[in-house]
Amino acid sequence: MKLRGDVLKKIRRKRGLSQTALAEGICTQATISLMEKQNRLPKMNILTAICERLNIPTERIVENSGSGINDQFNTIVNDLVAGKFETATEALNKIPVKKLESDFDKQRYYYLLGMVQVNSNKIDEAIFNFELVLTQFATTSANIYLAMTTAGMALAYYKRDDPERAARLTDRAVRLIDNKKLIGSLRQWASIYCQLGELYSNLGNYKDSKDIVERGIELCREHDSLFILDELYLIRGKDELALGDDKQAKETLEIARSISVARRESFVKDEIAAELEKLN
Repeated sequence: MKLRGDVLKKIRRKRGLSQTALAEGICTQATISLMEKQNRLPKMNILTAICERLNIPTERIVENSGSGINDQFNTIVNDLVAGKFETATEALNKIPVKKLESDFDKQRYYYLLGMVQVNSNKIDEAIFNFELVLTQFATTSANIYLAMTTAGMALAYYKRDDPERAARLTDRAVRLIDNKKLIGSLRQWASIYCQLGELYSNLGNYKDSKDIVERGIELCREHDSLFILDELYLIRGKDELALGDDKQAKETLEIARSISVARRESFVKDEIAAELEKLN
């Protein structure tokens, strides 16, 4: 694989980003400098996060990257976000697991497999695969899959009717994102905030849920992204409703409805409408 540092530099400048801004939360500024000046290839998780921040496919800056696997993983993530679990399962079945070379790719595969399983109520299988991510396929660099998998495990135990363990795992996931410099893309960070918010809300901890989804809302707005922004506002609105702040809840849910209209593939439109109907 050959990195095109000159192309990376051109795209970064076109996006109006400094090396420091591009590197924030992903790697060091020195790493970006080496990529641009010496065509130095970083680890795959760093490369993927950089490309996602620039909103480009990896093949734009890497020649012969074999990036098809990244495209497959991204498609599966989109299917999961849209609740298309059968489609995600079919896509996962097409990935040649034994040919995955890096621990990072194995991490991604077993995390996504676990998420499909937990949302299909195959709880034992999901927990098994989440444990693989956290133990056998843990990478040396800290990436956001540590927190995402811990949150996935919390969801599995919540569905297993073990709220105490679910709460401990949710708190652990929050500590991971607060205490570690985890590498992750915008979509991954927005997703983990949404996932944790929904967990706290389901566990009846509405204040912590509202606080964590607010972080996701601020992140999406900072980067002018609508990705799951309607879902984040929906969770916040439900939290405000549960906390007895009907007026604020209605304002929040109206924002969620507007964003869901702007998003072409929003799958929470009906739920937002149902929550607003309660207030009317």
